Amino acid sequence: MEGRQNQQRHFLFSHTFVMQMSRYNNKQLITEIQNGNEDVLVYLAKKYFQTARRILRVKGVKDSQTPDIFSDVLIKVWLNILYHKFSPSIEFETFLFNSLQEHVNEIRERKRNNQLKMEPLVSEHQRYVVAQCVSILDENERNLVHAYYAEQLSFEKIADRFKYSNAVIAQHEVYKAMNQLEGIVKLRLNISRN
Repeated sequence: MEGRQNQQRHFLFSHTFVMQMSRYNNKQLITEIQNGNEDVLVYLAKKYFQTARRILRVKGVKDSQTPDIFSDVLIKVWLNILYHKFSPSIEFETFLFNSLQEHVNEIRERKRNNQLKMEPLVSEHQRYVVAQCVSILDENERNLVHAYYAEQLSFEKIADRFKYSNAVIAQHEVYKAMNQLEGIVKLRLNISRN
């Protein structure tokens, strides 16, 4: 009974939030993102996913690849706005869909050129330090990193396992955990951040 009440409250909150966000203009959305409001990410994922799916279908992308591609692009757009690399004079929707098309073109170009990015060789000491740093992460961050890198789960499957509302949120959480890990590793290895 309690679980059902929580679901109803979550639905009402989600529905109310989506209705509230739908009234936001371009400038207000950008401001919310720059203020770090992660709930906007959920709204944007819900609002634009189906349109993105249609665009990707036209580009010949399989439906099974759509969630990961859309998540990648939405996170990139989110970060561009968050770090003020976005011109407020551009409509958000235009920026998002142009970014989506550019991303697909980049993927195709990489496949065409068959350029596989080689990871640099890692010393035994560096592996040891990274393993220590992973153990510093909290349990949820460790589990997210493990699910993505060791188990190679898609963001959609991670969302299911960790009870996130969608793949975009799962990707955001994985990236947050990875940024946390990267910061710890760089401190331990005395590597300057880019």
